[in-house]
Amino acid sequence: MREIVSIQGGQCGNQIGSKFWEVISDEHGIDAKGAYHGEHQMQLDHVNVYFSEGMSGRYVPRAVLMDLEPGTMDSVRAGPYGQIFRPDNFVFGQTGAGNNWAKGHYTEGAELIDSVLDACRREAESCDCLQGFQVSHSLGGGTGSGMGTLLISKLREEYPDRMM
Repeated sequence: MREIVSIQGGQCGNQIGSKFWEVISDEHGIDAKGAYHGEHQMQLDHVNVYFSEGMSGRYVPRAVLMDLEPGTMDSVRAGPYGQIFRPDNFVFGQTGAGNNWAKGHYTEGAELIDSVLDACRREAESCDCLQGFQVSHSLGGGTGSGMGTLLISKLREEYPDRMM
């Protein structure tokens, strides 16, 4: 199977990503706890592109969620599918980027990027055949734009032959 690692960055990226996981979980017949309750075997045919199968047949999104402040992570966790994610794939700081691209790219984001890359590597290494990365982030603000571009450049260095 050709797996995809999904990465969500900043408030916008995490809001888009949260909705993405609600929709794709529904398409595959997976509930908010990761259990399959679908009606057709076809729903499971390509489920491993975005999900890892965990213990007891539970499906876990192959996702890394990042932000420079904890508020967005709290919102995702409190959302309808917040408990489906691996807890150690929530990577966040405490200060935020204050809608400043440079803080997201050069200072605050640079301090957190290694932890994000570790989570990305962990997900990539668990794949049989990594197809690439799907990154959801904003083009404005601080975390999504600044740290998002930093992350993409680091991933491109480390995985030059994978789709982004």
